[in-house]
Amino acid sequence: MAQKRQVSTTGRLMKYILQGLHVLPDLTNERAYQRAVIASQKPYRLAFLNRLLFGATEYNGRNNVLEISPKYVDDRQLIFYLHGGGYWDQPSIMHYRLLKKLADQTQHRIIMPIYPKAPQHQAQESIQWTKDAFLETLEKEQIDVNQIVLMGDSAGAGLALSLLQQLRDAKLALPKQLILISPWFDISDTNHEMKVVQPFDPMLEVAVLDIMAAGYQGELDLDDPLISPLYADFANMPAINVITGTYDVLHPDAVKFQEIADDGGWDVHTTIYPEMYHDFPEIPIPEGKAAIQQMVQLIKER
Repeated sequence: MAQKRQVSTTGRLMKYILQGLHVLPDLTNERAYQRAVIASQKPYRLAFLNRLLFGATEYNGRNNVLEISPKYVDDRQLIFYLHGGGYWDQPSIMHYRLLKKLADQTQHRIIMPIYPKAPQHQAQESIQWTKDAFLETLEKEQIDVNQIVLMGDSAGAGLALSLLQQLRDAKLALPKQLILISPWFDISDTNHEMKVVQPFDPMLEVAVLDIMAAGYQGELDLDDPLISPLYADFANMPAINVITGTYDVLHPDAVKFQEIADDGGWDVHTTIYPEMYHDFPEIPIPEGKAAIQQMVQLIKER
């Protein structure tokens, strides 16, 4: 594991701003829960602002698969990005901001599928839907799978690892590498170290994550490797690069995943940013910029 050591004043100040924004809905509140249920039943529509500011468009005429392209395109690779949101929320404007920066700096097109959301849609449906969207993209693009970089943040990172398992189990070719931001490795949230980190996390609350997990798991056990990839076997898989911050309640499981990978000899590399919080590469702070530069370098090197 590599660790970045400097923490900016802006990065520290942003923690207090995020605490006041209440990024996750308070699903312990019945009204907020019911609003989330209704939202999960509605089809996704690309907002005009995201179309205007970030150049997002419907991919292949589909409302539930989006594309962001740079001005100058390098067709040698494609990024397939799975957004986070606890498996409940649609992509935020910060996702679009991140993807536009990645597209421009790598010169690669980015495909972002809008997978079905909990609690109306549950794990087995979302995982199968994502696999189908990935294979349809391969067919549409007429490219080899090793030309694809698979990326995801938070729940989307967990879904990316689910997709990887599905491809392996179906004996299909695998993407060239994975880049995971603040991954949700274990939706059972049983790592006791999460309680130690919780007072420092300005964004996530374990109690809310548990509600999201219960709404997403469907017929699967919470420790099923498809929804909690901490329990999966990733031997003989492509390189998995993890970016995590110590003020993220999901960070302890990122550390645990790296330890398991080291024991198994898996190709996993984790970079730790001290005092950084969940999905910090999406936030306009020096550490976020550094993480984006790190991801761009990983994409260009492979």
